[in-house]
Amino acid sequence: MEQNRRQFIYNTLAGLTTITVGPQLLANTPLLFKRSYESKPWLELSKSAYLHNAAQISKMAGGKPVIAVLKNNAYGLGDVQVAKILNNSTSIASIAVVTDESAIAIGRAGVKKSILLMGDFDFDNGPSLVNGHVILSIFSKDSLKKIQLLSQETKKLVKVALYVDTGLGRMGIPYEQTHTIAQEISKSGGLKITHTFSTLTSPKDFAIRQIHRFETLIKNLNENGISTGLAHLAPSYSLLDLSNSHQDAVRPGILLHGSFPNAKMEKAKEFPLEVSYRLKAPVIRLEKLKAGDTIGFSRFYKVEREEWIATLPIGWADGYDSRAENGAKVLLGNELYKVVNVNSSHTNISLGSETKIKIGDVATLIGPENPEITPAGFAKLIDGNNYLQIQYKESLPKRIYETF
Repeated sequence: MEQNRRQFIYNTLAGLTTITVGPQLLANTPLLFKRSYESKPWLELSKSAYLHNAAQISKMAGGKPVIAVLKNNAYGLGDVQVAKILNNSTSIASIAVVTDESAIAIGRAGVKKSILLMGDFDFDNGPSLVNGHVILSIFSKDSLKKIQLLSQETKKLVKVALYVDTGLGRMGIPYEQTHTIAQEISKSGGLKITHTFSTLTSPKDFAIRQIHRFETLIKNLNENGISTGLAHLAPSYSLLDLSNSHQDAVRPGILLHGSFPNAKMEKAKEFPLEVSYRLKAPVIRLEKLKAGDTIGFSRFYKVEREEWIATLPIGWADGYDSRAENGAKVLLGNELYKVVNVNSSHTNISLGSETKIKIGDVATLIGPENPEITPAGFAKLIDGNNYLQIQYKESLPKRIYETF
């Protein structure tokens, strides 16, 4: 009987749009309750924005083909989802990733663009990579031996890329050793060089030296009868800053998502990009705190006068930058509200002394709707940089739209 009574009360309340509650019970809770609402954060991607950005990047590079770098799960935005969108771009020549799992997943998703694996791979995944026509990078003598063995075991021709270290120092064949390795590859019947690439550092003077090293190497290899395939050097920053870095193709990452590496770059005015995504989260808690109350483990935010505080189910563990509590804003109910606390799982925003916000209302934390919540606007408010979407948790759901 008790269980039936409880179920009756629950069903009655759940069916109401308005619940009148005595002040002695829930004095600080807004009266409007939505029966069904989102309870977790998600990402939204715009097809039209990605295709626009790809075309703009090609224009920046004088019409050169674009190799789309979707490393780190496309900065957390979904490598498979973004690759499927860019598969429809005539400006995109290839997709580049750094893990074998990403390369295999993108191929299995039906993407027809060639896929360049810029990192290492588990040998057990080798046959899948070869069968998927993934271009494998040779970045050391050991990686060469590994790919030669793979070609022998699969009895297939393997397309490879020469990954040259021209001075970045973290990955690639030291440029002084590249000629010897390239000669060995050319003598191997099972391998074919289709790409030669390196990565430039940010300081312009040293990047210019790297370009000279790279171009000298390409020239020497070609003069010795070794085909080097498509040559490319330029990540987003160099693409914008050094026109002679463009080579045969350019290799942007962050530009594809609508952000410039540096918001003050002149190209931002000449080639405007579109923010390609939104980060959204619902309000799951509303509470009116009194003067003197604090929020968070460290009591980061102290309430000076009565104000409504909303909680969103997203935090730094999901990839939302914890520095947001230092001045960022979110869009909620067509108004901007200040972020006052970010922990691993939740973000709190201040709504002021009076509010019409309800449980279930959806906040946009990053998006194109207002300059202050774009990636560049967010970076400016927290005194950060534009590489802020790099940590988004892979499990965040992605919703694809034709346009925003």
